[in-house]
Amino acid sequence: MKKMMTCGKLLGALALSAAATAAHAQPAWPGKVITLIVPYTAGGTADTLARGLGDALRASGTTVIIENKPGAGATLGTDFVARAKPDGNTLLVASTSPVTIYPHLAGTPYDPMTGLTPIASVGVGPVAIVATKALKVDDFAGLVAYAKSNPGKVTFAVPGLGSVAHLGMAALSRQAGIKMMQVPYRGGSQALTDGLGGVVDLMVLNTDVLLPHVASGALKPLAVMAPTRLEAWPTVPTMAELKLPKIQYFSNFGLFAPAGMKPETAQALQAAVDKAIVTPQYQDMLKKYYLQPGTGTGDVFRKQVKQEFENNGRLVKEENIKIE
Repeated sequence: MKKMMTCGKLLGALALSAAATAAHAQPAWPGKVITLIVPYTAGGTADTLARGLGDALRASGTTVIIENKPGAGATLGTDFVARAKPDGNTLLVASTSPVTIYPHLAGTPYDPMTGLTPIASVGVGPVAIVATKALKVDDFAGLVAYAKSNPGKVTFAVPGLGSVAHLGMAALSRQAGIKMMQVPYRGGSQALTDGLGGVVDLMVLNTDVLLPHVASGALKPLAVMAPTRLEAWPTVPTMAELKLPKIQYFSNFGLFAPAGMKPETAQALQAAVDKAIVTPQYQDMLKKYYLQPGTGTGDVFRKQVKQEFENNGRLVKEENIKIE
C-alpha cells in the first residue's frame, strides 16, 4: 500500500514537472490571436500596411485580425491599445501623428510618451498636395496666387485633425501668407472619394492612395512634402524646391504595443516583427503601393518617436497651430 502511494506521488511529481517544462517551453509571444488596431477608416495607408503586416505575421501560424477604430484624430484607436492588456496581442498600426502631434493640440487620455511602446516603423508614406477638378490651377505657384486673391475660398481635405497633413498645411499657410479652409476627415478613403467628386479643391494625402488617380488624370499633383521628388512623379517639385524648405512632412507609420509588457514578451514580439517586415512578401507589398521602407525598429524607432514628439511640440507652439 505504502509502495503504491509512493509511486502515486512520484507520478504526480513527474506530471507537475512535465507541465512546468511545457509551460516554460511555450513561446512568450505570439498568442493564438493577434489584433491589429488601425485608428482610421478602412482603405487608407495604415490599413494597407496593417493587412500586409498581418499577412507576414500569419506565417507563424497565428491568427491576425485587422480592426478599424477611427475617430478623434486617431486617438480613439490609439487609446484603445494603450488600455489593452500588455501581452503583445493587441497592437496599433498608425501614423506617429496620434503620438507625436495630436497630444500637442488637444488633451489625450493616454500619455504619448509612456502609454505605448514603439516597436517598429513599418512603412513611410510621402504626403502630397494635389488639385481636384474643382480647382483650375496648373501648378503650386498658381495655387498660391489664387489663394491670395481669394482668401478663405480654397478648401483642402486632410485625413484627420492632428495628422501630418494638418500640421504641414498650417505651416504652409503661415509661411506662404495664404488663408485656406481645412476640411478634416476620419481617414483618407472618404477624403479621396470627396476629392475625386470635386467636393474639395485640394487634397493633402499620402501619395500611395493618390498615384492611380494622378495617372488617370483625375487629380493634378502640385507639390510633395518630402525631401526628394518621387520616382513616379519626376516633374513634381518638393517644397524645398518651391523655397519652402521647412515644410517637409511624411507619414511615418509605426507598430505600437501597450506599455508594460514583460521583457520576454517584448523581445519575442520585436524579433517577430523585425523578421516580418524584411520578408520579400512584405517588401513587395511596399513597392506595390509605392511606400518606402520604415525608418527603424526597436530603440532606433523609440528615439525617433521621442524626437518627433519634441520637434512637433515646438512647431505647434511657434506656428500657433490649433484645432478649431
